[in-house]
Amino acid sequence: MNVRGWRWTYVALGVLLRVVLLLWGTWQDKHAVLPYTDVDYAVYNDGAHAMWAECALEQTVESPLFEAESDLFDEPSLAAHVRCARGYIPAVSRFVLQNDPLQSKESSSFPESSLFLRASRASFWISRPLFKAIASLGDPYSRATYRYTPLLALILSPAHAVEWAPPIWGKLLFALGDIACALLMWAILDTRASHHAARSLSQPWATHLPGLLWLLNPFPAQIATRGSADSLVLVLVLGFIALLLRATPEMELVGSHAIPGDAPEKPSERTQHDPADLRVADEVAWYGAAALLALAVHFKLYPVIYGSSVLAHLATYRRHAIRILCGIKNPSAFDVNILGIEFAAIAGMMYAVLNLGVWLFWGQPFVRHALLYHVTRQDPKHNFSVYFLSTYLAGSFDASSAPPIVQTLYSLAASPLASFVPQLLACAYVGFTLGGKDLVLSCAVQTVVFVAWNKVYTSQYFLWYLVFVPIVGVTLHFDSYLKPVFLAGLWAAAQGIWLYWAYRLEFMAQDTFVPLWLSSMLLLATQVYLVQSCLTAWESWRQRQVMAHAKSQ
Repeated sequence: MNVRGWRWTYVALGVLLRVVLLLWGTWQDKHAVLPYTDVDYAVYNDGAHAMWAECALEQTVESPLFEAESDLFDEPSLAAHVRCARGYIPAVSRFVLQNDPLQSKESSSFPESSLFLRASRASFWISRPLFKAIASLGDPYSRATYRYTPLLALILSPAHAVEWAPPIWGKLLFALGDIACALLMWAILDTRASHHAARSLSQPWATHLPGLLWLLNPFPAQIATRGSADSLVLVLVLGFIALLLRATPEMELVGSHAIPGDAPEKPSERTQHDPADLRVADEVAWYGAAALLALAVHFKLYPVIYGSSVLAHLATYRRHAIRILCGIKNPSAFDVNILGIEFAAIAGMMYAVLNLGVWLFWGQPFVRHALLYHVTRQDPKHNFSVYFLSTYLAGSFDASSAPPIVQTLYSLAASPLASFVPQLLACAYVGFTLGGKDLVLSCAVQTVVFVAWNKVYTSQYFLWYLVFVPIVGVTLHFDSYLKPVFLAGLWAAAQGIWLYWAYRLEFMAQDTFVPLWLSSMLLLATQVYLVQSCLTAWESWRQRQVMAHAKSQ
């Protein structure tokens, strides 16, 4: 079977696996004591229901109780059950509909035969459906635990707006996102293989990694079919990387001296270019990558950590392009970094415009719940994080009567910045160190560091870095074929130990906080060891590829 045949076979089997899990989950939710569906899915759907059904025009602009926008919050009979989007644009839309010129009995200052009056009424008649749609937008943040972008509730709204839409509409979208992740993995692998001399990148077995480790892996399939929206974020992340590699191919994946065409040439052998004239290989992919990164950060804040990897990657790409096409051996720092500055400006502007647009529709609740909450969040419940115990103890400790030094230390320990700042600094260091050599590996290591040191994380957070494994796996060379199996078993065993103590705490009401925290430390150490082992295998792969390329010359 050829490569294309294998890929479509894996896609078909992956779809079948997810369909089976969806059917099984529907049965389990109806008949079993323990539901299959994740509690987050109920939160998503509550937000979607509020978005669609809790700001009906009959209860707002068409209600005799509604006279001004403030009545939605001050009038008890309205505030009790009406939950409208609090942005400026919906408020203006409700005001316009309330003062509908087509239904107004007041005489106009313009004569009825006036062309201006007829044109304005025709324009309003055409735009009235849009005003109605915007004015009836609900507030998903009326659901107390909804902490996501309102765009997520918006794309799940068909389940509540369309009669024939199935209740598992959101799960279907998430499962399709899971399949799309594998397609993007193959796209990235194909792009890298076409740009480099590393023979292992184009080996047939590279096709099997996304199929075996993702499409046929029950872990990501179960996460998606239980109702987690993480697959949508992963699609955006992989899409951004795929487009960025298409626009700016990696230049040092197997060492700069192994890149075809990178041998020094005499200035007379090729036309010299001005560094200011050099652009990217694909302009559409360039702007698309910035847009997808901005959208990914909007959906989840964590992809912002990839900024340092992108800057290092673009600096390397630019440096090699100037050396090859301009004949400048030591380009200036400005010429090297200008591309990274441009990408950061484009992505930052797109992110700002996107957030501004969402804020204009949903107002302050969006800022408070979808942005600030995740920066200041502290969860005292037990989770994989090594910070959970200190957060739990800090919540029950009264430092008001303690000495000043104790109060200061308590404030530092209880502050979200105590974990956030070191976490970001570590991610930035990894990005600037590895990003110029291997963009995908750098993003993968950054994600492991971010998750392992996060103040709160659960099992679905592992997907954030597992999605890179089928791509990175092609660039790893272990001393033994059993080493990856050993590492996977070690990672699973560390989780199993943690889950054992968590079960005794949660379901048997036993005081296992200390062994549970020690298990979190063990899981952290395991992830650090996994990263170190993979970096060693990656360096070994690079050396082998350089040697193989040198022998072929």
